[in-house]
Amino acid sequence: MILDRVPNSLRDLVTDLLQADELFFWLLIILTCLVIVLDAFSEIARKKQRDSGIEPEIRSVITPSSIFKETKTYVSQVQLLAGTPDALLVENGYIIPVERKAFGNKMRDRHIIQLLVYMRLIEEFEGKKPPYGYLILGKNKRKIKVLNTQKKQDWLQYCIDEMQGVLAREIKATASPHKRKCAKCNVRNLCKFKID
Repeated sequence: MILDRVPNSLRDLVTDLLQADELFFWLLIILTCLVIVLDAFSEIARKKQRDSGIEPEIRSVITPSSIFKETKTYVSQVQLLAGTPDALLVENGYIIPVERKAFGNKMRDRHIIQLLVYMRLIEEFEGKKPPYGYLILGKNKRKIKVLNTQKKQDWLQYCIDEMQGVLAREIKATASPHKRKCAKCNVRNLCKFKID
Protein backbone atom coordinates (compact mmCIF):
# COMPACT_ATOMS: atom_id res chain seq x y z
CA MET A 1 0.00 0.00 0.00
CA ILE A 2 1.18 3.55 -0.74
CA LEU A 3 0.89 4.81 2.88
CA ASP A 4 3.29 2.06 4.02
CA ARG A 5 6.05 3.61 1.89
CA VAL A 6 5.45 7.15 3.27
CA PRO A 7 7.61 8.21 6.24
CA ASN A 8 5.82 8.34 9.63
CA SER A 9 6.04 12.14 9.92
CA LEU A 10 4.42 12.66 6.52
CA ARG A 11 1.76 10.02 7.32
CA ASP A 12 0.96 11.85 10.58
CA LEU A 13 0.69 15.13 8.69
CA VAL A 14 -1.74 13.64 6.15
CA THR A 15 -3.82 12.09 8.97
CA ASP A 16 -3.90 15.44 10.80
CA LEU A 17 -5.00 17.22 7.62
CA LEU A 18 -7.77 14.71 7.04
CA GLN A 19 -8.94 15.12 10.62
CA ALA A 20 -8.73 18.91 10.28
CA ASP A 21 -10.89 18.70 7.16
CA GLU A 22 -13.44 16.68 9.16
CA LEU A 23 -13.40 19.28 11.98
CA PHE A 24 -13.72 22.07 9.44
CA PHE A 25 -16.64 20.25 7.81
CA TRP A 26 -18.50 19.91 11.15
CA LEU A 27 -17.74 23.51 12.04
CA LEU A 28 -19.17 24.60 8.69
CA ILE A 29 -22.32 22.50 9.32
CA ILE A 30 -22.77 24.05 12.79
CA LEU A 31 -22.27 27.59 11.47
CA THR A 32 -24.75 26.98 8.64
CA CYS A 33 -27.36 25.73 11.12
CA LEU A 34 -26.74 28.74 13.36
CA VAL A 35 -27.23 31.14 10.43
CA ILE A 36 -30.50 29.40 9.47
CA VAL A 37 -31.82 29.62 13.06
CA LEU A 38 -30.82 33.29 13.43
CA ASP A 39 -32.43 34.12 10.10
CA ALA A 40 -35.66 32.42 11.21
CA PHE A 41 -35.70 34.40 14.48
CA SER A 42 -35.01 37.63 12.55
CA GLU A 43 -37.91 36.93 10.21
CA ILE A 44 -40.23 36.27 13.16
CA ALA A 45 -39.14 39.58 14.75
CA ARG A 46 -39.67 41.45 11.46
CA LYS A 47 -43.16 39.92 11.09
CA LYS A 48 -44.10 40.91 14.65
CA GLN A 49 -42.85 44.44 13.98
CA ARG A 50 -44.86 44.64 10.73
CA ASP A 51 -47.97 43.28 12.48
CA SER A 52 -47.61 45.84 15.28
CA GLY A 53 -47.89 48.71 12.79
CA ILE A 54 -44.53 50.13 13.79
CA GLU A 55 -42.09 50.41 10.97
CA PRO A 56 -38.34 50.04 11.42
CA GLU A 57 -36.18 53.03 12.22
CA ILE A 58 -35.88 55.45 9.34
CA ARG A 59 -33.03 57.77 8.48
CA SER A 60 -34.92 61.04 8.10
CA VAL A 61 -38.42 62.27 8.75
CA ILE A 62 -38.03 64.82 6.00
CA THR A 63 -38.42 63.43 2.50
CA PRO A 64 -38.19 65.41 -0.75
CA SER A 65 -42.01 65.59 -0.76
CA SER A 66 -42.27 66.74 2.90
CA ILE A 67 -43.35 70.28 3.71
CA PHE A 68 -43.32 71.72 7.23
CA LYS A 69 -46.64 73.11 8.40
CA GLU A 70 -47.03 75.57 11.25
CA THR A 71 -47.77 73.60 14.40
CA LYS A 72 -50.94 74.34 16.33
CA THR A 73 -52.90 73.23 19.36
CA TYR A 74 -55.95 71.11 18.68
CA VAL A 75 -58.76 71.18 21.28
CA SER A 76 -61.75 68.90 20.71
CA GLN A 77 -64.86 69.51 22.79
CA VAL A 78 -66.46 66.50 21.07
CA GLN A 79 -63.74 63.99 22.00
CA LEU A 80 -62.59 65.79 25.16
CA LEU A 81 -59.03 65.67 23.84
CA ALA A 82 -56.38 68.30 23.27
CA GLY A 83 -52.80 68.29 22.07
CA THR A 84 -50.00 70.12 20.34
CA PRO A 85 -47.67 68.03 18.17
CA ASP A 86 -44.01 69.01 18.22
CA ALA A 87 -44.12 69.40 14.44
CA LEU A 88 -46.49 68.90 11.53
CA LEU A 89 -45.44 67.74 8.07
CA VAL A 90 -47.43 67.59 4.87
CA GLU A 91 -46.65 64.40 2.94
CA ASN A 92 -48.63 63.19 -0.07
CA GLY A 93 -51.53 65.45 0.87
CA TYR A 94 -51.71 64.25 4.50
CA ILE A 95 -50.83 66.21 7.64
CA ILE A 96 -48.41 64.04 9.62
CA PRO A 97 -47.74 64.66 13.34
CA VAL A 98 -44.20 64.42 14.71
CA GLU A 99 -43.54 63.84 18.42
CA ARG A 100 -40.04 64.27 19.86
CA LYS A 101 -38.96 62.58 23.10
CA ALA A 102 -35.45 63.95 23.61
CA PHE A 103 -34.85 62.10 26.89
CA GLY A 104 -36.62 58.86 26.01
CA ASN A 105 -34.53 56.13 24.41
CA LYS A 106 -37.24 53.46 24.44
CA MET A 107 -40.59 53.59 22.73
CA ARG A 108 -43.33 53.50 25.37
CA ASP A 109 -47.07 52.92 25.13
CA ARG A 110 -47.65 56.48 26.34
CA HIS A 111 -45.61 57.84 23.41
CA ILE A 112 -47.69 55.87 20.91
CA ILE A 113 -50.94 56.96 22.62
CA GLN A 114 -49.86 60.59 22.43
CA LEU A 115 -49.12 60.27 18.71
CA LEU A 116 -52.46 58.47 18.14
CA VAL A 117 -54.30 61.31 19.92
CA TYR A 118 -52.64 63.80 17.56
CA MET A 119 -53.66 61.70 14.56
CA ARG A 120 -57.25 61.56 15.81
CA LEU A 121 -57.33 65.33 16.41
CA ILE A 122 -55.83 66.04 12.99
CA GLU A 123 -58.51 63.87 11.39
CA GLU A 124 -61.25 65.80 13.20
CA PHE A 125 -59.91 69.29 12.47
CA GLU A 126 -58.24 68.82 9.09
CA GLY A 127 -60.80 66.38 7.65
CA LYS A 128 -58.28 63.74 6.55
CA LYS A 129 -57.00 60.78 8.59
CA PRO A 130 -53.17 60.71 8.78
CA PRO A 131 -51.93 57.24 7.74
CA TYR A 132 -49.00 57.47 10.18
CA GLY A 133 -47.03 59.69 12.52
CA TYR A 134 -43.37 59.98 13.44
CA LEU A 135 -41.85 59.40 16.86
CA ILE A 136 -38.29 60.70 17.37
CA LEU A 137 -36.47 59.27 20.39
CA GLY A 138 -33.37 60.17 22.38
CA LYS A 139 -30.28 62.22 21.75
CA ASN A 140 -29.49 60.14 18.64
CA LYS A 141 -32.88 61.13 17.19
CA ARG A 142 -33.98 57.59 16.38
CA LYS A 143 -36.98 57.92 14.06
CA ILE A 144 -39.90 55.50 14.12
CA LYS A 145 -42.92 55.54 11.85
CA VAL A 146 -46.11 54.59 13.74
CA LEU A 147 -48.99 53.49 11.51
CA ASN A 148 -52.49 54.77 12.26
CA THR A 149 -54.35 51.46 12.14
CA GLN A 150 -57.89 50.72 13.29
CA LYS A 151 -56.49 48.32 15.89
CA LYS A 152 -54.36 51.12 17.37
CA GLN A 153 -57.29 53.55 17.34
CA ASP A 154 -59.46 50.94 19.13
CA TRP A 155 -56.73 50.62 21.78
CA LEU A 156 -56.61 54.41 22.11
CA GLN A 157 -60.39 54.54 22.56
CA TYR A 158 -60.18 51.89 25.29
CA CYS A 159 -57.55 53.98 27.12
CA ILE A 160 -59.62 57.17 26.73
CA ASP A 161 -62.77 55.45 28.00
CA GLU A 162 -60.85 54.12 31.00
CA MET A 163 -59.38 57.57 31.83
CA GLN A 164 -62.77 59.26 31.49
CA GLY A 165 -64.30 56.57 33.73
CA VAL A 166 -61.68 57.31 36.38
CA LEU A 167 -62.31 61.06 36.12
CA ALA A 168 -66.07 60.49 36.44
CA ARG A 169 -65.38 58.18 39.42
CA GLU A 170 -67.15 55.31 37.64
CA ILE A 171 -63.92 53.27 37.54
CA LYS A 172 -61.43 53.01 40.36
CA ALA A 173 -57.89 53.96 39.34
CA THR A 174 -55.34 51.21 39.82
CA ALA A 175 -51.71 51.94 40.43
CA SER A 176 -48.82 50.01 38.98
CA PRO A 177 -45.89 51.32 40.99
CA HIS A 178 -42.31 50.67 39.97
CA LYS A 179 -39.53 50.57 42.54
CA ARG A 180 -37.13 52.81 40.61
CA LYS A 181 -39.81 55.38 39.78
CA CYS A 182 -41.19 55.35 43.34
CA ALA A 183 -37.71 56.09 44.70
CA LYS A 184 -37.54 59.30 42.61
CA CYS A 185 -41.13 60.42 43.12
CA ASN A 186 -41.56 63.69 45.02
CA VAL A 187 -44.99 62.74 46.44
CA ARG A 188 -44.19 59.19 47.51
CA ASN A 189 -44.69 60.06 51.18
CA LEU A 190 -48.36 60.74 50.42
CA CYS A 191 -48.91 57.68 48.20
CA LYS A 192 -50.48 54.52 49.56
CA PHE A 193 -49.22 52.51 46.56
CA LYS A 194 -45.51 53.28 47.02
CA ILE A 195 -42.83 50.62 46.98
CA ASP A 196 -40.10 50.98 49.61
